[in-house]
Amino acid sequence: MFGLLCLVLLSSVVAEKEVTVLVINRVNAGRTCPPYDGTVVVPRLEEKATLLTVMEQAQHQGSFTFGYTLHPKWGAQINTINGLSADSSANQYWEILGGPDMEPTEFGASSYVPADGEEVLFRLVTFGNDISYALPCYCHPWTALFWALLVAFW
Repeated sequence: MFGLLCLVLLSSVVAEKEVTVLVINRVNAGRTCPPYDGTVVVPRLEEKATLLTVMEQAQHQGSFTFGYTLHPKWGAQINTINGLSADSSANQYWEILGGPDMEPTEFGASSYVPADGEEVLFRLVTFGNDISYALPCYCHPWTALFWALLVAFW
């Protein structure tokens, strides 16, 4: 009887995770550090929740909105975040960065499964603009400004 009770209690425990969604609106910002134009912490997610599910939950919280086009082969293509649309005529798209090194994700929002405690960044970029790197994020704001100006005028 005790064993059955333990089995019932263990089966009702669901692994949960928390993911933070970050947004940078400035086109080709080239940075991954603050300031962010949007930050949403999404708690109590199922362990296997995809980024698309995270975004849907963030939208239900009311401080984040997004739109996407569903491609039958590649899944959701994010085209709008917080009212800002990627301009396809200007070759813009929403880049997704995540993981411990805040690098471009290997998968899109439909397939990417963020880890517990992960921060996922959306930033608006242009095709062909070689910003697959991230500017160093130092504590002092003048250092970040220096790097931003250096890259802008390089």
